[in-house]
Amino acid sequence: MDKRMQNFLKALWIVLFTIGTVSLVMKLITGERLVGYGSYVPWGLWVALYFHFVGIAGGVFVVGAGGYLLNLPGFRENIRSIMIISASSVVAGLLSIWLDLGQPFRFQNIFLSPNFGSMMTFNAWSYSAFLIVMAAIFYLSFKKKNVSDLNDRTGWLLPIMILGMFISVAFPSQSGSFFGVVDAKPFWNSGLLPVMFLTSAITSGVAVLMFYFTLITKIGQPDDATFNYLLKVLIGGILAYLASEFAEYSIAYWSPNSHTFDAAKLVIQGPFWWVFWLVHIGGAVIALVMLLMVKTKASYGIAAFIIAVTFVSARLNVLIPGQSIEQLHGLSEAFSHDRLSFIYRATPLEYLVSFFIATLPVGMSYIGIKVLNKYEVIKK
Repeated sequence: MDKRMQNFLKALWIVLFTIGTVSLVMKLITGERLVGYGSYVPWGLWVALYFHFVGIAGGVFVVGAGGYLLNLPGFRENIRSIMIISASSVVAGLLSIWLDLGQPFRFQNIFLSPNFGSMMTFNAWSYSAFLIVMAAIFYLSFKKKNVSDLNDRTGWLLPIMILGMFISVAFPSQSGSFFGVVDAKPFWNSGLLPVMFLTSAITSGVAVLMFYFTLITKIGQPDDATFNYLLKVLIGGILAYLASEFAEYSIAYWSPNSHTFDAAKLVIQGPFWWVFWLVHIGGAVIALVMLLMVKTKASYGIAAFIIAVTFVSARLNVLIPGQSIEQLHGLSEAFSHDRLSFIYRATPLEYLVSFFIATLPVGMSYIGIKVLNKYEVIKK
């Protein structure tokens, strides 16, 4: 990457991280007084970021481990860095949902007195298992004498990595099941949601990996095996998600008497139509054009960045509409209060705290990879 671009990105990160940190302190002081969610729509932007970042973590792991198992150039040498990026994304996701909790300092109860009939408990324990597996992989990778030995398929590293791939596929699917099992919300009660959440996770994860390989490392060219692998998975993921989305919305939207019609209509032509058409669809189209027509290393990196950022809208387009339809006709007019609204608008504080949530995994990954590289240089 060009030195001036590096300095610009570092300066931008410092500004956003500082703004986010100040906003985080304000949130901890004021509690939930400055947020936009309420009684009817209790889950907002931070919950969407939670699902987005844990999805990225799973996608980064399964695609990165897949590249390692296929022995593609760059994956063997960067498998530890890939683990760092994945773990940092999990931390960002868990921080995001922790901030959304009404009683955040009671989070330990999900481990001390779990209810395994709850999908939320199942998710939390899956993330813990995932972090333990990644720590084991990281430790076992250092048992190799040098980087070239990471291609050695003997020992425990390979089977534990395969176990990690199963877990990293399972918990994004569980996130979809988390919504799909809610009978009271017809828009969420769909067997397709686990597939959509998994597809979104792999798409976002491979986008982050492609960004890493194009703009951070010096490995690979646009026409080599590494980028062909990432390119195929990324394009396939975008198209598969759009196809699943079309199947979901077309059935709901063209059935005016269905229970899901109002929520689908809210996505497509509601007050936040631009989130679907401009951010989600527009971002996907721009990325596909850059991936299929421009075909340079820089264009791959830009397209990957667009997908990694704009695919959070895929989470929002599931999360918010499912809560924004009144379950009892006339409920929205029965009571009057700022917290009793079916229209959710994220407040400035929510956006500013999101800067901290988004920049945290970037900083953790950057520092972790820098320390790792220095260790490997010393080891040599």
